Amino acid sequence: MLDLLRLCRLYYAGPLALTFTLTVAYACGGSAANDWHTWLATAALFLVIAAAYAFNDACDRFVDRVNAPYRPVAAGRVRPNAAVLLAAVLCAVGLGLGTLCRWEFLVTLALVSAGLACYDLYSKQLVWGKPLLVALLMTSIYPLALAQAGELSGRRATTLIFFPVWMFLTSFGYEVLKDLRDAEGDRNCGDPAVDCAGRSRPGRRAARAAVLAGAAVLLVPAMVGCGWVYLAIVPLAMAAGAVSCLANVRRAIAFVYVEFVLVGLAATADLLVSGS
Repeated sequence: MLDLLRLCRLYYAGPLALTFTLTVAYACGGSAANDWHTWLATAALFLVIAAAYAFNDACDRFVDRVNAPYRPVAAGRVRPNAAVLLAAVLCAVGLGLGTLCRWEFLVTLALVSAGLACYDLYSKQLVWGKPLLVALLMTSIYPLALAQAGELSGRRATTLIFFPVWMFLTSFGYEVLKDLRDAEGDRNCGDPAVDCAGRSRPGRRAARAAVLAGAAVLLVPAMVGCGWVYLAIVPLAMAAGAVSCLANVRRAIAFVYVEFVLVGLAATADLLVSGS
């Protein structure tokens, strides 16, 4: 049972789903936080994301034997067919919950689910398209949230123009860094992506540029809707992004993850302290 939970990578699926909840609250001026439909949509998205991670472990098992041999499928603790079955069940339940939400959210969630499945199946063939697709899928949290919110209200709604820009740029840089980290295993499995993102110099330059540009965008929400609490915390996130450009690849990945966490904390604290 523990290995099945590990397949879902809760440390990614949970924060991403809660980011969706926070974004709905921003779109609705904070009122959506008490709406059970919002939490139902959060659960639906959480299950779909968890399903994508489980399916990814089955699809990437040969690469993971080099890059991440501790993962349940790569280590042989979970059979690939079991991982695929778990992914199918989680996705089906997630889409089922989506039918109880706004129809716009359900349609968007179905499209995101298809995009996640395509990524798991074909990402190794996309070269530079791989980090771009990841960035698009990560940024899909925002159209999902807007589809569920249905309308924009409140002083923070304008920030939703800029947060997706930050998410896209930072997610792209984060994925390129992970490609650099995993280049050895990808190369051993004939992954064409190592011809581009797997080369240290162009890949690292692209990651630095994307992360720094994303960090710079974080100042804009403080000017168009977020309050003093956000402005007090977000410089730490920007600093984490800047430090990632100076660290080695593995530490850079950790610093960018810290940036994601700090931005989430800054936005959440701003909503809780400053109100709608």
